[in-house]
Amino acid sequence: MSNDTGARSTDPAPEAPTRALSGVLCLVLFVGAFALLTIGFSSSDGTTGALVATAGILAFGLAFAIPTTILPALEERDRR
Repeated sequence: MSNDTGARSTDPAPEAPTRALSGVLCLVLFVGAFALLTIGFSSSDGTTGALVATAGILAFGLAFAIPTTILPALEERDRR
């Protein structure tokens, strides 16, 4: 019976929509990190420029840490 609706599908389950949202968030953080670094390095005030550049470095690191470390750890914790 080719139209058997009771049979299980062999297609993989779709990923959660939050994965797409986290990807967009990471992209925004990545682009924002470049903007912060540019503003920080072109600032004439020493302390403010250093703090803004540091914020850019932290945003850059967070943009890579979210999809590679944080989300897999949260998903692993939810599976237990």
